Formats: sequence, C-alpha cells, structure tokens
Amino acid sequence: MSQATLSLDSIQIASPCSASWEAMSGDERARFCGQCGKNVYNLSGMTRQAALDLMERTEGRLCVRFYRRADGTVLTQDCPVGLAILRRPFYLIGGLAAAFLVAVLGMLTAGVFVLALSRHEGRAAAGPVQQVMDWLFPPRDVCVMGEAPPRIAPPPPPRPPVVPAP
Repeated sequence: MSQATLSLDSIQIASPCSASWEAMSGDERARFCGQCGKNVYNLSGMTRQAALDLMERTEGRLCVRFYRRADGTVLTQDCPVGLAILRRPFYLIGGLAAAFLVAVLGMLTAGVFVLALSRHEGRAAAGPVQQVMDWLFPPRDVCVMGEAPPRIAPPPPPRPPVVPAP
C-alpha cells in the first residue's frame, strides 16, 4: 500500500461532533457548520484521489465526515465495494417493484380469464366488471325480450298502369 492510501485510511477523529449534517448548508461535498464556524468536508462523497488532495492541501487540519467500512478502510465515492453496498437497497426496491408488477398483472390476467369464461358459460358478471368485459369482449349475440307487435300484412302488389282506350 502507498503512503497516501495509509494516510486516508488511518484518519482518527479525537472528539466526534454531534452537529447534524442535514442541518448544515452546502452540497454533498462540503457544508458549513454554524456551531463551530468551519467547513465540514464529506470524504465519502469524493473520490479517493480528491480526498487525498484535500488532506494534503490542508495538512490534515480540517473537519471531515466519512464512512468507515468494517475492514477499516474509508468509504469513498469510487470504492466498488461501497458502491455495491449503496446500490443494494435500490436493487431490493427494484426487485420488489418488479415482483409486485408481475403479481398484479397475473391477477388481472386471471380475473379477465375467469370473467371471460363465466361469460362464455352463460353466467353474467355485474357492474363495472361487466362494462370492462363488454369493452374487452364485445357481445356477439343479443337477447331481446318484449312484446312483439301483431304481424302486419304485406302491401298489395302494384296495379298495372291504366292505358286509355283508342
């Protein structure tokens, strides 16, 4: 390991600060602490090289915020293990969303199939479900009930034209 890597991973905070990072103004790299009047730098929001450059410029005298992994290394923005850990919740949420979508689509498909089958067998579905079914599967045969009017006789055949006699 190089001396630079050892200096970043060997950072020790003598007395941790209790100020809230979220309450400070600034961005994800640096924020201003109103309690102590100093800038606080987020080393975990920087690449390893940017964090080393910052420490070299300030000779190590600065307020920092960082995450340390269980093996003692400081988590930086370009750390592949840290990125995988940070992405894990997003993969979990994405997987759950995909599973939910598949389940909902499966239930809708099964519901449409059951309703279509019940309609095919002559049982009627009720309410909005029936409207959706009529939209998806327009009725082919219509059953009409009511009193039929008496049969009307067809009109008589037309008479031949009258020709005047000569």
